[in-house]
Amino acid sequence: MHIFKPSKIQTKFVSGLLAASIFLGIVFSIGFYLHMKNVLEEEVRDKAMLIFAHVDSIQHYVRDVLRPAMYERLPASFVIEAMSSSYISRTIMSPINDDRGGTIYRRVAIDARNPAYEANTHERELIRYFRANPEQELWQGYKTMDGERYFLKVRSVRFEDGCMYCHGRPEDAPPELLTLYGGRGFGKEENSIAGVDFVGISVQSSVGRVQQTILTYFAFFAFGALLFFSATNFLFRVLVVNNLKRLNSVFRRNVVDAEGSELLHRLEQGDEIEELVDGMEQMGNHLFEVRRQLQDYAENLRKMVDERTEALSHEAEARQADVHLFVRLLEDMRRSGSRSELWSLALPQICTRFGARSIAYVCTMVSRNYYVWPESSPSPELPENMVEVLTGSACLQSGARVFVPVESSSGNAEGILCLYWDTEAEAARHDQRVLTALGRQLGTAAENLTAIDSLLRQMNVLETIVEGITDPLALMDANCAVLTVNQAARQLTSELTDGERTDGNMLAIFFDPQSQRCPMGEAIRRGTPDLREVELPAGRSFSLSMYPVRSSDGQTDRVVVYVRETTMEKRMRSQVWHSEKMATVGKLTAGLAHEINNPLGVILCYAGLLRQTISDPQQASDLNIIERHTRQAQRVLQELLNFARPKAAGSGTADACSVAVSVSEVFSVQAAKKRARLSVDHPAEPLLVRMGIGELEQVLSNLVINALDAVGEEDGEIVVRVAPMDGRVAIVVEDNGPGVSAADAPHIFDPFYSTKAIGAGTGLGLAVVYGMARDVGGEVRVEHSDLGGARFVVLLPSVTNPESDTTQLRKE
Repeated sequence: MHIFKPSKIQTKFVSGLLAASIFLGIVFSIGFYLHMKNVLEEEVRDKAMLIFAHVDSIQHYVRDVLRPAMYERLPASFVIEAMSSSYISRTIMSPINDDRGGTIYRRVAIDARNPAYEANTHERELIRYFRANPEQELWQGYKTMDGERYFLKVRSVRFEDGCMYCHGRPEDAPPELLTLYGGRGFGKEENSIAGVDFVGISVQSSVGRVQQTILTYFAFFAFGALLFFSATNFLFRVLVVNNLKRLNSVFRRNVVDAEGSELLHRLEQGDEIEELVDGMEQMGNHLFEVRRQLQDYAENLRKMVDERTEALSHEAEARQADVHLFVRLLEDMRRSGSRSELWSLALPQICTRFGARSIAYVCTMVSRNYYVWPESSPSPELPENMVEVLTGSACLQSGARVFVPVESSSGNAEGILCLYWDTEAEAARHDQRVLTALGRQLGTAAENLTAIDSLLRQMNVLETIVEGITDPLALMDANCAVLTVNQAARQLTSELTDGERTDGNMLAIFFDPQSQRCPMGEAIRRGTPDLREVELPAGRSFSLSMYPVRSSDGQTDRVVVYVRETTMEKRMRSQVWHSEKMATVGKLTAGLAHEINNPLGVILCYAGLLRQTISDPQQASDLNIIERHTRQAQRVLQELLNFARPKAAGSGTADACSVAVSVSEVFSVQAAKKRARLSVDHPAEPLLVRMGIGELEQVLSNLVINALDAVGEEDGEIVVRVAPMDGRVAIVVEDNGPGVSAADAPHIFDPFYSTKAIGAGTGLGLAVVYGMARDVGGEVRVEHSDLGGARFVVLLPSVTNPESDTTQLRKE
């Protein structure tokens, strides 16, 4: 007769599981609450620091930018709306107190200038705290104000040197402040604590969010627990209770005597486990019969020991091979520069160590790349439960295959290592714990390679940015040592030191880094940029900018040095000034020439009339002298008019080669008389320039005349060269005379400036040459000649249209 009995083991299991779930739920809830509270406190602190950062940026902008600009434009006025950092920061930050978000910002003081910002009771306590602890600059904590709890972040406000103008003596302060506030806010001392910046953030709304989150969590937990208990109850009955009943039924079927019936009646009084235990006791009775078989095993003990010793020896050899494999993998990781290189080195060694037929690695990231060895092997087949393999951190054997999860040091899945053998037995004889450790080591190696590759890419990006700057740029430390430098800085240091230095240390060229007055050291001490112009003895000038850089600990210990050459800019400014000066002189000389030319014409007219009426030879000789000097004066005036008269740029074209030859032939007689050599060097084909023949002849004549006046007797040498140069035509006249000194070079093209003896020149020849060349878009410069004297180079625009050239030549 079957006795009915409830499933006690299931009831005990579910009850214990329920108690454990409730306990864990309470522990997790408390931990979650503390975590959420900590997160919200961090959020409140970050919000307070953000407000402080906003206030600091406003005040720095007012002090460093707005106030200096107002003093520059309104030096005699003090506009509080644009020059008071406290007034502006309070005005900008006032909406924080009105947005009903539970945030308070106040900048208050004791004896505040504006009574509206006088410190209240809480704020006075904080000010007294900072005065009692002057080394403290920040206080934070919780306080209850007006019945509501706030998180406060307060920092002290000190009077600095720049504050004494408005808060020191009333007689030194702007009169606008005295008009607005009377005598309040004065008489402060430097470095004294004026007040506090006060930020308060209500935590009431934050606590409400925490409570709402906890309630939501409990609701989800209760619903999940209900589903979990239902599923667990069902699975426990199917997998445990039913199997226990089947096991107990085995004992019942094998008991047929009266003693067995009494035992079954006694077993049914307990639960399934007790029934199973009693059944096992009955099975112990049968073990006694096995003792005889143990005696047989004892006789074969030596053989079994030998077999076990041999097995242990094989296992030791396997462990030694595993150690060698791990060492080789570490060496491969050190040599590898990428993941693909790591797998190409590691897979053959792993496959050889475990005697596998083939091996493959599959990356489970987005790329889904895979690597196989031997390379002729087919693509790997992943298991259907791949996610369980990756998350289970354990190997999986499927037939003759073993899948090993490859995990990083943080537990993230990197991929799956697949090993293939010929038989299932070969796959099963390997220790899966060793394979799991191997997967973790490979994952760590891949993770390290990824980190190194990311670091190298970031360094390459930084190097590309620095090298992309065409001007010299360098990052230097406080000891004037170069940390980072671009190629432009290396080239500049090599150029300025004639190749002796290529380290890019530009400051060592401009200043003495060991000097106490080194501008870089001063910039670091001030913490502000240093901008200046420096000029080298060779005449090259540079714009030097030094920008201090703060490190992560807030100290200024590095400087960014930026250099830009300004030599050409200064030269262009000098040329512009020279052109303006010549234009002014031209206008002056034009008016003067017209006023003098008329009396000279009258003198010549009356001299001609007198010549018709006199017959005395002495009087005729005197008239010749008068006429000769009058015409000399007219010629000087004509040169002045030619210099000052506006000309049409590019009014004609001329062949520079033929004009140079003709001018040389004209002055060859004068050169021969002075026993000087005059030669012309020009190409065979014509070189057409945008200047009329007459103007070009005048330019060449003035240059040749100057050269003839400069060279000495019997050993003079003058060379005229015509050649194309950079899309233009260069006309060069050089001699072996004394040349042009450095003091005369800046003024050589000025009107009436002459280095010749008094009466030997008018000082207008080179000025006329300069003006004519400039009018057609050309330029003139003076250099030192290889012959020892001066070289004048005239660069004129080239004409490239043959038909237009021919027409212009016919017009000339």
